[in-house]
Amino acid sequence: AAVPKAEAKAKAKAKAEAAVAPPAAPKAAAKPAAQKAKAKAPAKVEEEEKPKESMELAPNYVIDDGSGPAWEVSSGLTKKQQKQKERKQEQKAVGGGQPVVGKAVPGMGPTNTVPGMAPTKADGKGGVSQSVAADVERILAMKAAGVAVEEKAPEGNTSTATINVPEPKIGIVIGPKGAKIKMIQEKTGVTNIDTTGSVFTIVGPPQAVAKAEAAIKELVEKGYCALSYDDFTENFVNAHPSCFPDLIGKNGAVVRKIKEELGVEVNFPETQKNAPASKKYKVTLAGSAQAVEKAKAVINNIMMYSHDELTHPGLVHEELEIESWAWRYIIGTGGSEMKHIQNNYKVKVAIPREHSLNQKVLIVGEQPMVERAQAYIEKLVWNAEHKTSGRDKVDDGDAWGDEEPEEEWMKQYLYKR
Repeated sequence: AAVPKAEAKAKAKAKAEAAVAPPAAPKAAAKPAAQKAKAKAPAKVEEEEKPKESMELAPNYVIDDGSGPAWEVSSGLTKKQQKQKERKQEQKAVGGGQPVVGKAVPGMGPTNTVPGMAPTKADGKGGVSQSVAADVERILAMKAAGVAVEEKAPEGNTSTATINVPEPKIGIVIGPKGAKIKMIQEKTGVTNIDTTGSVFTIVGPPQAVAKAEAAIKELVEKGYCALSYDDFTENFVNAHPSCFPDLIGKNGAVVRKIKEELGVEVNFPETQKNAPASKKYKVTLAGSAQAVEKAKAVINNIMMYSHDELTHPGLVHEELEIESWAWRYIIGTGGSEMKHIQNNYKVKVAIPREHSLNQKVLIVGEQPMVERAQAYIEKLVWNAEHKTSGRDKVDDGDAWGDEEPEEEWMKQYLYKR
């Protein structure tokens, strides 16, 4: 009986130990949990170090509060398909809800309609568009009221022309601030002149387009056009190239004065390299008839006397009859005498050349200075004409007078040079 009691006590003790043993497992599990907590701790610190996101909107963000325009709805069509769709809608609107051009269906009449008119009905009666009906009603009402009705003239066909304008000529054709293009458009009555690029496009009635085209071509070829003047005429002056500097002036001052004062166009031709020295060129003039004649007279005066009252106000000239052998004394060595005269008396001295219109020595300047320069030149020529030196010099009042003819007996006593 004692043995069973001992076994029973042993079994009870084993059961008690077994009941107490399981709580040890949570401790073992607690260690990994603690390690995980330790591992998660740095992540928490990193999260705390991150800057807080700003709730303010960036400058390029806009909140749609519904007060703006409606959003566009995508049609799902390409641009080409969208254009075709819009064109069909326009044709339907013009044709009274039917396509302008329809395909014939076998067994049915054609569905073609005329733009601006309603399509023909199936019963054969022609429909009348609302606009036409409104015009008829308006005209009938005006006639009933006794008001004169003005019928609109049918508009002519629109024509288009293109002109290729070289780049250097674009400024000439357009003019200052578009003045010439505006003038052409106003005087011809064209609808529009597009000057984009080097190809100008003219749109308008056929006759107006033809006039505008001719005017632009004239501007390209000549630099002027007849359309700019009411009483237009052209003329020319034959001039030698040696006269061009005087006619043009310093920095174009002379020719610009002629253009501005008289309102004419003056064009100088390009000279030929291998042309004869005596060849003259045509200086063309264009403008009103009266202005062209005045310009012609001014140019002739400049070629003849190196000045005109229009271009050189206040200047006068003096012509001197001096023989050609004495010209070199007026010019001086290396042009020194000529420079002295012109700088000292503020005048211009022109020595005749082979192709000069005026074959006299010319002095141009203000009246007092011209007189002084004239006296100086005349003295130069007199000294050159009466120049003597050495034993041959004869002063005024010489008692010996003129030498007698040489006789035969004198030869042995004469000094031979």
